[in-house]
Amino acid sequence: MKKVFRGLGIIFLFIIISFGAIGVYTYLKTSEYSKTAVPYIKEKIPELSSWDLAVAKQYLAPQVLETTKDEDLKKLMRWFSKLGSLKSIEEPQFVNVTSSATVANGKQTIATYTILANYENGVANITMRLLEVEDGFQIYQFHINSNALID
Repeated sequence: MKKVFRGLGIIFLFIIISFGAIGVYTYLKTSEYSKTAVPYIKEKIPELSSWDLAVAKQYLAPQVLETTKDEDLKKLMRWFSKLGSLKSIEEPQFVNVTSSATVANGKQTIATYTILANYENGVANITMRLLEVEDGFQIYQFHINSNALID
């Protein structure tokens, strides 16, 4: 019976240590990106909210531009413009960071944030995935979810 309890104790201890390590890793990553990604997001959201195709293309990662037609981006910006002008944004919330290696692009690190934004025609929940590059970030994905976009 002692062996069973000892085994359960070891498993329980392993689980606690694992969760602790994950918590520390998440905290370190959050701290690291709060100094770089959050100011980037706060600067770019107002610019992107002009719904100008040229502005959007300026900040999108090259791999996104290669796989997306200008006409599709233009339609997307027109659709997003239903939100109206930006009134304010809340503090960006860190979701996660992922790193991967690809044959075409080498190592990629992508940080994901959610941002609550208040627009002229309603509230929007924005999810931004930022590709870390040598001199900062590029926008890898930009999703907006809002009731104001429903026809």
